[in-house]
Amino acid sequence: MLTAALAAVFVLCTGTLAGALVAVDRAVVPMLLRLPRQTWSEVHRLLDPGFDPLMPSINKVALASGLGLSFLAPGVAARVVFGAALTGVAGVALISELRNVRMNRRIDEWAVVGEIPDAWQVLRGRWARANRWRTASAVLAFGAGIGGCLLAWA
Repeated sequence: MLTAALAAVFVLCTGTLAGALVAVDRAVVPMLLRLPRQTWSEVHRLLDPGFDPLMPSINKVALASGLGLSFLAPGVAARVVFGAALTGVAGVALISELRNVRMNRRIDEWAVVGEIPDAWQVLRGRWARANRWRTASAVLAFGAGIGGCLLAWA
């Protein structure tokens, strides 16, 4: 019963992460890439509070439930696949913290200073690439989570 509940929570969380990140990658990022300097900076800063702290909280729940499934899922194959899914969730967390969040902080600092550096487009491109990597990681986690469920309970 506990394992099935963990699996439901894990699939729900990874599906939410993957869905939100795919939407950002396919809709928000292309829109942001078309905006001029000042507008881009303002819109980017306005989007962040909508995702933070919700998405990191969902990621933490996915990490905890995925860790449990890596040990408790019925069958070695299911545990291995849940372990792969857990790696995907960890990838989302690491890329977010080491890349996107750090860049978000730099963008937030520009508002305080009142000046956007000339190299702003380089940072914008790096942010978009990091977002694409964490999107792929989230989709991998979601797919592997479904696979783990099929192996464990099919």
